[in-house]
Amino acid sequence: MLESTIAIFIPGYYGTTLQDVKSGRLIWGDTKEVLFGRKTLALPIEGLPIPEALSLKPFSMINDKKILGGLIREDAYDKSISLLNSLGVEKVFPLPWDWRRDPYLGIKALDELVDNCKKNYPRSKLVVVSHSFGSLIASYYLRYGAMDFSEAITHGESWKGLKNIDKFILSACPFRGLMAMFRNMHYGIKFGLNHKMQTALAFSTWESSYYLLPPTGMDLVQNEKGTLESLKLHDPNEWQKNKFGLFHESSKLKKESESNNEVRFKFVEHHLGRARKLHTLIESPIKTRPEQLKPILYLSGGGQKTVHHGLWLKKPNVFLYYPQHFKKWKVKLHPSIVFGEGDATVPDFSLKLPSFLKKLNTIEISRQDSHLNVLQSDESQQIISKFLLS
Repeated sequence: MLESTIAIFIPGYYGTTLQDVKSGRLIWGDTKEVLFGRKTLALPIEGLPIPEALSLKPFSMINDKKILGGLIREDAYDKSISLLNSLGVEKVFPLPWDWRRDPYLGIKALDELVDNCKKNYPRSKLVVVSHSFGSLIASYYLRYGAMDFSEAITHGESWKGLKNIDKFILSACPFRGLMAMFRNMHYGIKFGLNHKMQTALAFSTWESSYYLLPPTGMDLVQNEKGTLESLKLHDPNEWQKNKFGLFHESSKLKKESESNNEVRFKFVEHHLGRARKLHTLIESPIKTRPEQLKPILYLSGGGQKTVHHGLWLKKPNVFLYYPQHFKKWKVKLHPSIVFGEGDATVPDFSLKLPSFLKKLNTIEISRQDSHLNVLQSDESQQIISKFLLS
């Protein structure tokens, strides 16, 4: 059993409920709203008329959701929390964060939570357990602390996280983004009967969407000849020229104006610029080695059909991802060309450890499993138990 240990749990994308600031009503995480409501998760953008966008704030981590009276059950993070409790962890602090926002806000929230834990439990060991997008936040924090991306590029590592935390568990991390995010910014996702919640426009307003795009050279798409090419997604001019995201006709924004286009461009340019810095910081070799290494465990999945890229028909400027798209446009190539290896959410090239984590003697365990099961399966729970108890 663990003695005098507290834990911070960082959920991934979708893993935190979102609450309407004005009414206090739960929007993301409320079963009726998600399945049958008419609210959108689109972020308000100053100077840009985003229809029906609400001011939302993070409320609590999603542990376990029973939908339609238990007919559908989504096993979220309850297994991992239960495991930590069963191992004798004194207290588990979930990190609620708005996964739609700039990930730096999640990094700052983590830094504040770590400082509070160190202040209130000075004699306890501190463990961080993270999943998916939450693991990207944890990876950055252990190396650069709460420095902003621009500051970290100038000053290099602080290793604040590594100094303050005794053990790290990372899992299913999208270190290099995923092209499914670009697909979602093009088509959105329909869930239940609420077709407004996660539209293409909503995804395009989410700041995090831009940070979860693959870096240049990995942002690949097939052309009509079946040849792979980069979409140059980190160049805002390409978004405007090719009508991606906020520039797409389907965004249904109010009639375009010069100021409207300028706001869109500046928003995309800003977040793509910061995303490039984040990619650079994650991938850069270690400049100053940490004084002390700490145990780090990384769990990743694989063997699952995962979106790697789409097919781009430049005329009439459409992207094909689903079988019905290939059928509609009478494309001879098979729909399977958009897939590759991965954990069904994050592609294999994105799951691979960056060099800096390898240099920290990270224990890496890869299993043939899907995105959430990488953390939640019985086998993974046994691995986590052994790691924490060692």
